Amino acid sequence: MKPTYQPRYLFAVLGAAYALHAPLALAADLSFTPPSGGGFVIKSPGGAQERFRVQGTGEVTVPGLNGAPTANNLTCFDGAGRLGPCAAGIGSGATGATGPTGATGPTGVAGPTGVTGAAGATGAMGATGPAGATGATGASGTGATGATGATGATGATGSTGATGATGATGADSTVPGPQGIQGVQGVQGPVGPTGADSTVPGPQGIQGTQGIAGPTGPTGATGATGAGTVTLTTYTSTDETFTNNWYNVTATCGAGKTIVTGGCNTTDGDPVSRGDVLGASYPSSSSTWVCKFAISDPQVTHTAFAMCQ
Repeated sequence: MKPTYQPRYLFAVLGAAYALHAPLALAADLSFTPPSGGGFVIKSPGGAQERFRVQGTGEVTVPGLNGAPTANNLTCFDGAGRLGPCAAGIGSGATGATGPTGATGPTGVAGPTGVTGAAGATGAMGATGPAGATGATGASGTGATGATGATGATGATGSTGATGATGATGADSTVPGPQGIQGVQGVQGPVGPTGADSTVPGPQGIQGTQGIAGPTGPTGATGATGAGTVTLTTYTSTDETFTNNWYNVTATCGAGKTIVTGGCNTTDGDPVSRGDVLGASYPSSSSTWVCKFAISDPQVTHTAFAMCQ
């Protein structure tokens, strides 16, 4: 951001300096070369305070700006160091995003209902106006009935028209006529000779109905309960062997025991991210259960279980 120098103070100081040197050359620039490490300085009357300073390095200082009255315009400079008003948008940041709408405050308590005002007095009834005069009744004249007109004469009968010519005979019909009555049945002829035996098998006889089911036999006696019992024992193992790119953990039943079922377990709390995968879980014999793991963390414990009887 550019410093907010007020150009009116700077221009006033430069104008005063120019006026002091006007007799020397009115149509030429005034030039002042400060000594090394020094600058061009304008001070207050008495020399106690600096009002304006231009250092040999090009720095411009106006110490009195801190105590000057505030103003609404900014002062900027271009690449050549020329002072002037700032362009539109300089010195103001981008408009911030609109904040969220605040929550709606609670509805205030309804005020008390105002007192109903007193009813106004009923106005006095106006006087009844005078009745109008009755109009005269008009005469009711009925018009006379007109006379009946005379009956007109009957007109003469017209002559009979000539008979028209007979039409031509129509063509034969293409629609068949109605069917005639069926004739009387003829006399039956003599019986023919007996034919040879047929080679075609005769029709199959009707299947007989199913016989009635016999009565249910008596239920046999319940056999005696056997004396044997089944006891399941769980065997575990965490010993791993590496075979065909898999870590195998095998649980083996004790002597004389056969396997019933088995299972696998791992202490890996996050098998997806660490990559531990259970590839298979199956009995490899009548007394062993195998768990196959793809292991990415050797510190994790993998266990195989065998339940035997």
